[in-house]
Amino acid sequence: MTNKVKLLLIVLSVFVAAVAIASNMGFKLNYALLTNTGGNNANWVSIPYFDNYANANDVCTDINTVDCTAGTATTVTFFDTATNAYTTYACGGKNPPAINAGRAYSVFAAAGSACTWKLVGSHDDSYDSTNGISFTTNTANNNMNWVAIPYHTQSANFNGLCIDINADCANVVTQVTRFDTANNSYVTYACGGKNPPTVNAGDGLGIFVSSAPGAACWHPSHY
Repeated sequence: MTNKVKLLLIVLSVFVAAVAIASNMGFKLNYALLTNTGGNNANWVSIPYFDNYANANDVCTDINTVDCTAGTATTVTFFDTATNAYTTYACGGKNPPAINAGRAYSVFAAAGSACTWKLVGSHDDSYDSTNGISFTTNTANNNMNWVAIPYHTQSANFNGLCIDINADCANVVTQVTRFDTANNSYVTYACGGKNPPTVNAGDGLGIFVSSAPGAACWHPSHY
């Protein structure tokens, strides 16, 4: 467990007739929003696929008025695969973008305002079959797509994630990366390599692809 993830509580409520245990699984994660001396205080986060956030301002409000102090979260950013561009929302502004399941979001914390954000939600089992995560090639982001990883993923490390996605998406994934906020640097792993980094609950990850699969192909494996 890293300093990024303070606590993960998995609450199970198993019904007698349940066929998919994940549909009855809820999550509560104490996620450490960090800052660094380099000034890039971006925290790429996986939000549960079912959550209480309709839009990016709801995320700001939860952090700034419930879990932390006013002004902690300043912006929320995501990479839009439809437009191949980053979209950044300033907390408190107009027309906040929707929070979409499966998409990772970057919460930028003001300097010196590190705190613990309590993320609560559950998984959307429609992503086991009906829905899926899509990947695009793009020049704006070097063919990288920021995605949310289910908290109960079966992928213990980055190579496991490569294998899981490539099984669904025609072997398009080449690398997986994480932004290490505390050290102001990226940790990037080439699929199939040695010493794959651990997948930490709550971290949003960047997935590099060699080509676009052409469909929402990835159905994340989970417990």
